[in-house]
Amino acid sequence: MQRKRIVILFLLLSISLFCFAETQGEKYFRSNKPSLAVTALEQEINNGTASPDAYNYLGLAYFQLADYKKSVEAFNRGLNLPGTDKKILSFNQGNAYYAMADYKNAAKAYSLTIAIDSSFTKALLNRANTYLMAEDYPSCIKDYELYLELEPNDPQRPQIEEILRLLRQHQEEVKLAEQKAIEDEKRRQEEDRRMKEELERQRIEEENRLAEQRRREEEEKRLEDERRKQLLEDVANSLQNTDSTNMTSGAEDIIDYDYESELD
Repeated sequence: MQRKRIVILFLLLSISLFCFAETQGEKYFRSNKPSLAVTALEQEINNGTASPDAYNYLGLAYFQLADYKKSVEAFNRGLNLPGTDKKILSFNQGNAYYAMADYKNAAKAYSLTIAIDSSFTKALLNRANTYLMAEDYPSCIKDYELYLELEPNDPQRPQIEEILRLLRQHQEEVKLAEQKAIEDEKRRQEEDRRMKEELERQRIEEENRLAEQRRREEEEKRLEDERRKQLLEDVANSLQNTDSTNMTSGAEDIIDYDYESELD
């Protein structure tokens, strides 16, 4: 019985040592040989001898080689497998995205880390820095303030507080600028309204002036027509002589016009 217990303990110890044994790829990584580490870790992953930490080491090795795209992919491969450290993988993936200036995905990766462990303040600080680079200042301020609450004794506190001061000042300037823009727009709209009203008034005045001019012209034409008609009637009447001394009853007689022609 004692011998059997010794054998079992030996097997358990052997399994434990095997589970925590450092692979060649991990050794290369710890020796700061990222190129060799990448090759070895990829082989170990492909042949199934890699540990759950292999994806994290692989992502970090690619990061050291400045191949940030493959670094992100390596961390993502680890995130999609059971038994891996999702908190560390997502945090490091956020750093890789940050190095690529892909701030949108970096913030998502850090947010996943915070969702897994809300006390992991490094992810909170990095997300604040990411929001700063993305110019999402409201979110940035919120994260910095929360970070200082959780880490009041952080040596970087003075720098963070200075950033917060500048960001709040900027936000106030933006707010004032927005208010001014709104007021300027209101004034512009009011000026446009007054201008339209003035143009409409001038249009109506011009229409009225033209209408009055047409009315006067029509009235003058009517009066001129009446004068001309009256003149013609006067001339016709002056030519018509109905004096009885110039009248005759004979058909052979003609009417004598007893006046001197103006044509003579």
